[in-house]
Amino acid sequence: MSIYDIHSHYHPGRVGTAITQLTADTFEIEPGGYYSVGLHPWYITDNWRVEMATLSVMALHPQVAMIGEAGMDKKVNAAPLELQMEVFREHVRLSELVRKPLIVHCVKAVDELLAIRREMKVAMPWVLHGFRGGVEQWRQLSRAGIRVSIGEHYDEALIREIPLTELLIESDEAICVNDIYERVAADINVDAQELRNQVWHNIYQLLNVSF
Repeated sequence: MSIYDIHSHYHPGRVGTAITQLTADTFEIEPGGYYSVGLHPWYITDNWRVEMATLSVMALHPQVAMIGEAGMDKKVNAAPLELQMEVFREHVRLSELVRKPLIVHCVKAVDELLAIRREMKVAMPWVLHGFRGGVEQWRQLSRAGIRVSIGEHYDEALIREIPLTELLIESDEAICVNDIYERVAADINVDAQELRNQVWHNIYQLLNVSF
């Protein structure tokens, strides 16, 4: 296993190098690939309980490494916030049940995210993907046991603050994760291959699996 990209919506050019997002109606597993399964808050419908039942079965597949992305988004005209929170709690329960980390989508809802983490007393790691916040917000999340993943857009001061041993990188909707590695490596003044090796190790520890 050589996962360098913790969250992608595209199958990588080299199978097994990214955790690819799947949904209840897009469960296409390639040999050697790794996946996350979840219901994005933008796409919650009245049928969400049926979709969650399907995801609960998908989550048991050995090539599914994470649950999500799932979470809350106040910026778009999606489902009501209370419903988003209810669906998110179901993902948290699934993550705890199958013992797989949770990849989180959170826009303008950090307070709600922290409240749910306190409320549910979780054991599994959470990763807030595509984090664009600053140092203080990262520290707040870190104190609560929530990791962050850096994508195409990020705060340069933040990545200089995050220890290399905690750094996670993703492509999300971007086509090539290598470009993100090159930029981050230049911004923190480390060799790009050294950065890839460290992030690989960080993901290895997060997933708590043998490589």
